[in-house]
Amino acid sequence: MMINSSRRDSRPRLSSLAKPGSLLSTLSQMASVSLAILREIFDESAYERFLTQHQLTSSAAAYASFCHDRDHSRARCPRCC
Repeated sequence: MMINSSRRDSRPRLSSLAKPGSLLSTLSQMASVSLAILREIFDESAYERFLTQHQLTSSAAAYASFCHDRDHSRARCPRCC
């Protein structure tokens, strides 16, 4: 930690305590987590897993099949409460 000698009380400046890019990396991590959460909420991640599992490319027919499977699996699991 560098001490700025231009300050009279010789306390370090906050800018000298921060590592370069630390705020940017923190914001980037927060953005990627937020994006992952949104992709799960809106079933984009599930659709990608479905395409990978069935070895399909994204198309209207593949999405229709995904929706059918998703709706069918939700209908099989009744909720008690």
